[in-house]
Amino acid sequence: ATVCEEAKCPNIGECWGGGDDPDSTATATIMIMGDTCTRGCSFCAVKTSRKPPPLDEEEPRKVAEAIAQWGLDYVVLTSVDRDDLHDQGSLHFRKVVQELKRTHQKQGKNILVEALTPDFRGDLTLVEHVATSGLDVYAHNIETVERLQRRVRDRTAGYEQ
Repeated sequence: ATVCEEAKCPNIGECWGGGDDPDSTATATIMIMGDTCTRGCSFCAVKTSRKPPPLDEEEPRKVAEAIAQWGLDYVVLTSVDRDDLHDQGSLHFRKVVQELKRTHQKQGKNILVEALTPDFRGDLTLVEHVATSGLDVYAHNIETVERLQRRVRDRTAGYEQ
């Protein structure tokens, strides 16, 4: 399932179908690295655990095949936080992007990939793993204004990271 489906987004038809304009782009957002986050932010409904299940090593291939089958032009990859992993999932994120690009290239298609990443606790080496993966857009949500940081985000997350 996509984040779009799980969230019951009212714009799902517009994105997936690319809208009525023939020049528009068919888009979807996919959440990778499982459905369980290592943080417990008060604004988020995702399951939390200090020790989520291991990453699915087949996920890069599965995501690439699904996206190719759906015929999308643009995909946004987002994920849960995985503070339990030594690289916080940054290399897995990288593998998903690279497999998406490779699969589409083999089919003679182009896909634009946006990575909406976790904060990787401010470790720029981990950010670099994703930023140099071949993606087209790197994005990160700040989630809240600094004044509300302690109230709404998990205590392990800092505003500056």
